[in-house]
Amino acid sequence: MRNNVLSGLVFFAAAGVAVLPFISGCSHVRGLPEGAEELAGIPITDHPSGLRFPGMVIWHDLLTPDLAKAAGFYENLFGWQIEYLEHAAVVRHHGERIAGIVEVQPTGRGARGIWIPSVSVGDVDAAVDLVEASGGRQLKGPVEMEGRGRAALIRDFQGADMVVLTARGGDPVKSEAAVGAWLWDEVWTADPDKTGAFYQNVLGYDDILPVNEGYGIFLHEGAWMAGIRHLQRDRYDPLWVPVVRVVDPAATANRVEALGGEVLISPEAAPGDGNVSLIADPTGTMLLIQRWPSP
Repeated sequence: MRNNVLSGLVFFAAAGVAVLPFISGCSHVRGLPEGAEELAGIPITDHPSGLRFPGMVIWHDLLTPDLAKAAGFYENLFGWQIEYLEHAAVVRHHGERIAGIVEVQPTGRGARGIWIPSVSVGDVDAAVDLVEASGGRQLKGPVEMEGRGRAALIRDFQGADMVVLTARGGDPVKSEAAVGAWLWDEVWTADPDKTGAFYQNVLGYDDILPVNEGYGIFLHEGAWMAGIRHLQRDRYDPLWVPVVRVVDPAATANRVEALGGEVLISPEAAPGDGNVSLIADPTGTMLLIQRWPSP
């Protein structure tokens, strides 16, 4: 099973980006990034399972102020294959689609990018109703996207954003995360009790498994689905942070700066015996890298 050992992490760089409404099911909707329209017509997988895995993260979108710079970074760091569209890009890993990239100019503090996860739900409209009843906000949708399915962009009560998605044809087939692929996602929060209750209500998680002080794991029917980390609000903006599986976090971190990124917390400085590191791409987008399984 996946694990996360970065307990007690403190990070000093805020995400500082206001997420734009970027999903659309209609090519005539005005004011949306053109790249979002392109990605809306592309399925999240070539091999849909025909099944739903509620609460599982099934896709990621990168909103970035510099598509070419960000895409080149991930291509060189993780070996991702980048398919450039006219105004966006599709990311593949070992031939499978794993993410989309859209160039948007952020508002708010700084010009930083952000990864937005898409989480599987059986009924997007019902999930949106639960968001609002639980103190969150509906930012965009629900909408029908020609390629992806039915989706809505939501924001939890603390300001962390995600997409709830009923993927066309079903979710991607479950598989063990390959090296260079998405391993995990976790939400950072200053109020873990309220945040936990919010996502249990909206996404149907059954329980939260405490791992150590400040970290827990959302469970659904006994399976690990996502992490929840307690951090002080005055040190960060609440958000969802993805994790990429790597063989050697130290070696990967050493390449980050050479590729124009930044190592925010090195493997040596992070709790976890050198297995985890917090990095940022050249546009300031944060993500974690982690060795799995841990020795």
